[in-house]
Amino acid sequence: MSFLTLAVSGLGALVLWTAGYFFWVVWISSKATTGNPIDRATRPNTALLVIDIQEDFTRNSPKPYSEDVRARGIARINQEIEAAHAAGQEVILIKQVFRHWPAILAMKLLMGGIGTPGRKGLAFDEDLKTGNVPVFEKPIGDAFFNPELDAYLAGQNVGHLRLTGLDACQCVQFTAKGALNRGYSVEIIEPATMTVTPEKWPPIKDELLAAGAALS
Repeated sequence: MSFLTLAVSGLGALVLWTAGYFFWVVWISSKATTGNPIDRATRPNTALLVIDIQEDFTRNSPKPYSEDVRARGIARINQEIEAAHAAGQEVILIKQVFRHWPAILAMKLLMGGIGTPGRKGLAFDEDLKTGNVPVFEKPIGDAFFNPELDAYLAGQNVGHLRLTGLDACQCVQFTAKGALNRGYSVEIIEPATMTVTPEKWPPIKDELLAAGAALS
């Protein structure tokens, strides 16, 4: 086999691998994960998840939230955090950082690079008041893609999750489904969520309710 034939063959394999990896990233980013079912009877505790309230998404996005929506949403999240602390419940921050190169490339080409590694905008919004709480990073919509989150919840005997943050139609939705797939009880605090596509929320909300989630 000639060097040229080997080079062409290698290039073809690289193209196929690249295309396959790209479509794998698109696929995992648009669905919820599955995992081992939990025994909710042995996990009576509650945790509040605050999803992706980061400067890049609350302030720096090319499709930003209005100041009124941002301020009102974060104020309600802060109320939920304060109430959770007062009740002795876990408060957990979820942080989006795109780690797969197709997602990084797409965000840089289409969204000004928000959510990609190395940006100051990955910091949590300056108006968010959390206290000293654990943080779990995720590279896709569903926070349960990071197995450390599930392990931490198991260690804290958490079986009920209350979800806040953004985007309701994306990361909140997929995290809720990932939790439901594992047997968690899920409550979405609707006034403490935000979305840049409010027209898409009603059917997604109906789907989540049909899957067993509760909304408050």
